[in-house]
Amino acid sequence: MLKELWQKIQARRRDNREESLRQTSEAIGAPKSTVHYHEQRRKKRIEASGTDQWETAWGQWYLKRMIISTIYTFGIKGGVGSARISEHFGHLQLEGIGAVSESSIQRLTKEIEANILWYKQLQEAGLQCEARQELKELKVVLGLDETWLDEMLLVCQELTSGYIFLKKQAKNETPPVGGST
Repeated sequence: MLKELWQKIQARRRDNREESLRQTSEAIGAPKSTVHYHEQRRKKRIEASGTDQWETAWGQWYLKRMIISTIYTFGIKGGVGSARISEHFGHLQLEGIGAVSESSIQRLTKEIEANILWYKQLQEAGLQCEARQELKELKVVLGLDETWLDEMLLVCQELTSGYIFLKKQAKNETPPVGGST
């Protein structure tokens, strides 16, 4: 809800730079105080970072990508804690621009992990479906032989793929007696 409102305000202010806060407020159906608050926050972000690149669509995309990449690479794969990642974003002066508090990073970490597991489930479901289809059409052509080097060695080759299986008889391996194992 808040994100959508912020996007509406930013888009309206970007496209109508000369428009007053009251006109923007009436056009998007939000209180003038809300539009004023978001405008002041935008100005503070620009002052703090020294650039307005984060206010552009490209800047927002890049910022999201950088935050998610950092959390994935260092938090999930590297085992770095949320406090340390938040500290890193603080050194980059991103705390006024993005949600980089320790609790926000913990929430994003859980969301990324859930998406990774969801993606894994999708892939496994697809692979299982493919495997079922292939099993219906699976044909195996085997060639068996034995060879005697120092001792007997059984060789089995799947002739269509060329995959070779070798079996060396164990010293304590005995044939079944009386048909039972």
